[in-house]
Amino acid sequence: MNPTTILTSQKQFDALFTNQNEAIVLYFTTTTCNVCKSIFPKLETLMQDYTNPTIKIDAEQFPDIAGQHLIFTVPTILVFFEGKEVLRESRFIDFAKIERMLDLLRN
Repeated sequence: MNPTTILTSQKQFDALFTNQNEAIVLYFTTTTCNVCKSIFPKLETLMQDYTNPTIKIDAEQFPDIAGQHLIFTVPTILVFFEGKEVLRESRFIDFAKIERMLDLLRN
């Protein structure tokens, strides 16, 4: 199990993609999003079966990062592999789709 990391700086975000050879899960949220509050525990439960880094990003605190990844609604979950976005789920999250993608990307 790999606990979720809460993003605290742009530098921390930039380091995520350095020499990364496994999938990374980015979870974009805001503190005022009620849907996000109900989705996050489900994501954490799913990620208990994986060792992939899971990063929780407050889109209001990091608008440049959210803009760079074209985050227009929250919650949004992005899965990156080898520096490229391979899956995007927004608002109504299909956890089965995320699980299938992570299974495909396992080393």
